[in-house]
Amino acid sequence: MYITVLKQLLIMMAIAVLSFAFSKKNRLGDSESSFLSRLLLYFVNPCLIFNSFNREFDNQKLKKLAFVILLSLILHIIMTVVVTIFVRSKDEKAKQLDGLDKVGTVLTNCGFIGIPLINGVFGPEGIFYLTGYLAVFNIWLWTYGEYQMSHSFRIKKVLTNPNIVALLCGLLLYCLPVTLPDVIAKPLSYISDMNTALSMVLLGLLFASFKKTSDAPYARRIAKVCLLRLVICPLVSLMLVLSVWKLFASGSGLRTELFVAFICSLCPVGMSVSSFACLFNKDASYTSLMVLSTSVLCIISVPTFVRIAELLMPL
Repeated sequence: MYITVLKQLLIMMAIAVLSFAFSKKNRLGDSESSFLSRLLLYFVNPCLIFNSFNREFDNQKLKKLAFVILLSLILHIIMTVVVTIFVRSKDEKAKQLDGLDKVGTVLTNCGFIGIPLINGVFGPEGIFYLTGYLAVFNIWLWTYGEYQMSHSFRIKKVLTNPNIVALLCGLLLYCLPVTLPDVIAKPLSYISDMNTALSMVLLGLLFASFKKTSDAPYARRIAKVCLLRLVICPLVSLMLVLSVWKLFASGSGLRTELFVAFICSLCPVGMSVSSFACLFNKDASYTSLMVLSTSVLCIISVPTFVRIAELLMPL
């Protein structure tokens, strides 16, 4: 599986590199990246999530989805504990970046990188289970994430998020004894297929529009975030997944579900942290550097941890 993961990451990064070159040449910037971000977050991703439920009802798959949701919740809680322990600045100026470090470390890029990666490795079935992780992610984003930025949160943001709405509507469709007619299903499928390419085009565009900063202390903080996001949190996630495998899941047919949640927890810093930085008037240049650094290094870290998990959880 790790070879498949590596190939998929290289394919995705090849698209990002092409997008980077095109964006640099044509001087594309914030307005284009903002449009693509909104297009993916509020249109393409919800269509992909909803479309993954357009299948015949299977009670066993529904139970497995509930298992992924529970596992994803535990993963988010554990990663939150990890950053609470390791991200503690004494200097007042440095404390202003602590919230960004925490949000970036806990909330992975399970949308822009996780969705195309899971889709490339496991196909539509993987996306079906991935919706469980995305549900927890979006709840954590608009509660824990917003609290770190403003020390408050609004439950309305969670309930009205298009991805959560798509998940709830998809669950309703899945439980009904019907599937969508082709005249609706085909357009949804075509839109869903755009996810991988558009996600990587956006990533290349963000890299191209990154603005250098002369603030030297960034280097040490970025190194720490990379270590937490790509090494410490994956190690903790691996221990959890391996424990669940040995105690409950071995021989139960839950290996794919475990790997879906695990791979999502391995992804680099989520681009949502950059969106939050802009929304709450935080340091957007710093968050862009977080996303850029971890996105490049994940080509090494993600296949490595997947390979370790494969060896510890054999078929």
